[in-house]
Amino acid sequence: MPDFLVPCLVTGARGMLGHDLCAALNQAGVGYVATDLGDIDVGSLDSVRDVFNNVKPGMVINLAAMTDVDGCESSRDEAFRVNATGPENLALASGDFGSYFVHISTDYVFDGSKNQPYLEDDTPSPLGIYGKSKLEGEIRLRRVLERNYLIVRTQWLYGSNGKNFVDTIVGAAKRNSKLKIVNDQRGAPTYTVDLANSILKLCQLKPSGIFHVTNSDTTTWSNFASKILNFAGIDGVEIEEISTKQLARPAPRPLYSVLDTSKFERFTGMKMRSWDEAVREYISTRNY
Repeated sequence: MPDFLVPCLVTGARGMLGHDLCAALNQAGVGYVATDLGDIDVGSLDSVRDVFNNVKPGMVINLAAMTDVDGCESSRDEAFRVNATGPENLALASGDFGSYFVHISTDYVFDGSKNQPYLEDDTPSPLGIYGKSKLEGEIRLRRVLERNYLIVRTQWLYGSNGKNFVDTIVGAAKRNSKLKIVNDQRGAPTYTVDLANSILKLCQLKPSGIFHVTNSDTTTWSNFASKILNFAGIDGVEIEEISTKQLARPAPRPLYSVLDTSKFERFTGMKMRSWDEAVREYISTRNY
C-alpha cells in the first residue's frame, strides 16, 4: 500500500468531518497539523502561504467551507471567499510546495433534474449560492493544479461533532408529537466516520480527479427521520410529509442529488455500507 504524504495539513479540522478525519489520521498513525478558524484564513493567500511555510505539507485536506446553505444566499461574498477563493489559494500553495491537494465538495453542484445518480463527469448546474460557490472552488483549483488533486463530492453528512439531522430529529421528537419533514428530496445520508475512512483510502492511492463518496442506498428526509426514530426507540411521534416548496427555505435545493459511487468502488475496492446500517451505529453511540 502506498504511503501517505506527510505531514498532512488539515483545514477545517474542528468541524464535524474534520473531527472524524483527524481521528482516522491518528488511528492510521499519519502525522498531521490540524488548523481551523484562527489558525488559517483560507480566503487570504498570505495567510495560506504563512501556514504552508511553517508546515511544509506533503498533503493538504481542505475541509474549510461555508456550509450554511441558507446563510450563503444572504452572504454571497463570504460564501465565494471561503468556498471558491479558499480552494484556489490552497491549490496555489499546494502547487508551489508540490503538495497533494484534497478538497471536499458537494452534491449541490447539481440541480437535481437528472433523476438518475450523478456521475463525476456530469455537467454541474447548481441552483443556489452555496452550490455555485462550491462549484467555482472546484473550477479554480483544477485550473491551478491540472493534476495532483482530489475532489471528493459527498452529501447529507451527520456525525458526533456538530449539528446534524439525526440529533435534531431526536431532540425535536422529545418535544413534539408531530414532525413536518420533507419527502421530495432524495439522497444518501453519509456518516462522517465512514467518509473519513474513505478519504484516507483515496489519499493512500493518490488519484487525480473527482470521486463521489457517500454511504450506499438512498432515501428521503422523511424516511430518514422515520428510521432515526425507530433506531432511537422513540414511539408515538407522527411524521407529516411535506414538500420542499411547502418548507419554503431561502435557498433552493436539488430534489434528486444521488451521487453515483461506482468509480470510487472500482478504484479502491471498497463499498460503503448502507446508510441505515451506519445511522443505526451512530445512534448506538449517542447518549440520548
